[in-house]
Amino acid sequence: MTKKLFFIVALIFPLALFASEFKFEEGEHFSLIKTEKSEKPQVTEFFSYYCPHCYNFEMIAQRLNKELPEGTFVKSHVNFLRGITPETQSLLSTAYLIAKQAGKANEASDAIFSFIHRNRGSFSTIDDVRRLFVLNDVMTEEKFKQLAGSMAITAQEQYMVEQQNRFAELNALTGVPTFIVNDIYRIELTSIKSYDELKALVEYLLKK
Repeated sequence: MTKKLFFIVALIFPLALFASEFKFEEGEHFSLIKTEKSEKPQVTEFFSYYCPHCYNFEMIAQRLNKELPEGTFVKSHVNFLRGITPETQSLLSTAYLIAKQAGKANEASDAIFSFIHRNRGSFSTIDDVRRLFVLNDVMTEEKFKQLAGSMAITAQEQYMVEQQNRFAELNALTGVPTFIVNDIYRIELTSIKSYDELKALVEYLLKK
């Protein structure tokens, strides 16, 4: 069992501890990023649908999103994984944003992750995404076509790329999944032993 997989399993079956029992140290549990702090509290998960660790981590990410204040948790899909063209990866960034705009982000992520990692499926065009969404009742074909041509979706996808490049240049984003809090703290996931500890660390950094 790899170190990352062991960590994921530990989070799925968390320890029954209270947040006050955790002690966090810079350099061990989180690293400081030399950049400006975000204007509002925010947790960004950089992820890829093609990443098996992100697939295993998805239920944890969805739970964290649900338990944090609304609007605090943000997912940002990357396009730098090896073996898949950046264009294909950006296609799935667009897919996520379309689903998010329709209020179906979790349903879409479940469908895409399952299609890639369980069915060994692949995507070539936006029509492949449309068919998957319709087949899995994520949204209607009409709704998909309406959102797919939106300038807002295009702008948001470009912002994802800009954020990816920004944190990569700061050496804060070297792989996925990566969690960054308030733009200045990167969580060191391999130091975390349970979901309770992860949530406590996120809440600690949001207030720091």
